[in-house]
Amino acid sequence: MNIKLLGLLGVAFFVAGCAATEQAASPINVKAKTYAEALQSADKSCRVDEDCTSVGKGCCPCAGNEAVNKDAAKLLNQRLNKECAQAVCTLQMCYVEINTSCQNGTCVGTPKPMKDYFAK
Repeated sequence: MNIKLLGLLGVAFFVAGCAATEQAASPINVKAKTYAEALQSADKSCRVDEDCTSVGKGCCPCAGNEAVNKDAAKLLNQRLNKECAQAVCTLQMCYVEINTSCQNGTCVGTPKPMKDYFAK
């Protein structure tokens, strides 16, 4: 009986350890209920500008963009596409694009200059 109990405890600790490791390694909160929650908790750490990119803040382009770590962006875009599969957006021009950079170890976004929106 004691050996079975000890075995069950061992398995429980192993599973708990694996779950904690998996969650800690993810660049977004995998248990977030909505895209907005996942975006809020997304990894924004960086070492160089190339570690950063932008993702949409919502289903429609005019919702704006957020600067995040490029690994987080992959998972966020998957969630956004799934959550927004049935979204209806108006066709309008929005000036919400951002340029991303790494500043003091954090991905940040600055508004794209207006001149960059127009063909040259």
